[in-house]
Amino acid sequence: MKLKNIIAYIKRKQFYFALFTCCVTLFLIAILVWVRPKEEEQEIANLNSDVVSNESTEELTSNLVENDKTDDEELEPNEDFTENDYEETDTVEAINPITINTEKVVGEGDYGDPDTYEEHLDPELIAKEKPVMVEIAPVVKPNISYNAEKEKMLWPVEGDILIPFSMDTPVYFKTLDQYKINPALYIAANVGNDVKVAAEGVVETIKTEPESGVTVTIYHGNGYKTTYGQLNKQLSVKEGDLVKKGQVLGQVEKPSKYHVLLAPHLYFKVTNNEKPIDPIKLIK
Repeated sequence: MKLKNIIAYIKRKQFYFALFTCCVTLFLIAILVWVRPKEEEQEIANLNSDVVSNESTEELTSNLVENDKTDDEELEPNEDFTENDYEETDTVEAINPITINTEKVVGEGDYGDPDTYEEHLDPELIAKEKPVMVEIAPVVKPNISYNAEKEKMLWPVEGDILIPFSMDTPVYFKTLDQYKINPALYIAANVGNDVKVAAEGVVETIKTEPESGVTVTIYHGNGYKTTYGQLNKQLSVKEGDLVKKGQVLGQVEKPSKYHVLLAPHLYFKVTNNEKPIDPIKLIK
């Protein structure tokens, strides 16, 4: 019966018991926090005293005195050493005279006129030293000259225009989620479709661009260039190749990360003196 009364009393006073327990815990933590730094300070003091006791003050003083004596000492000459001792102990060997060969060397002398110098030299030596002159054939540039008024370009692929050329009004790019001007055409095409050269020219550069992927630029003369992007790495041309109108230069590849939300397509740009122009105006 008493035990039940005690348990009932504890249940009624459990808040005070919890408060008492917290106070006791905080008191113990405070003691530990206060005692621990004192112990560490004592350990550091003991270590310092051990270090100092290893070398006494008397030893330090004697070392300083000895150093001062050493600095004040001057080197005194050895009184027992004489010049006769030097002559008896050390001997100097006689130096043999150097003989100079005065014999005339073949090819030596002043020949005066530089034009006659080679007459005194070995013909084989002259042949080795003389540079060999090699004639380099001049680079023949291909005769290409695109005339926009007389010749129309071909469509590089057949397909709908996904994003039109627009240098005045910004157009919406879905993947980038922004509006910006567009200096090229984005022409729909299936992955693997052949891409044809729009006009005769020379392959100027082959690069991998972040936005247009594998990109080929062809120069057509008179400042005209065409650029083909989103191509497969396995190209049919290389830099410097002379390409014909309608020749296959490669195949369409999946869009780059800048256009993943756009259907597979060909990036096609035309410039004249580095200024973008609308490709539709030049394509028949």
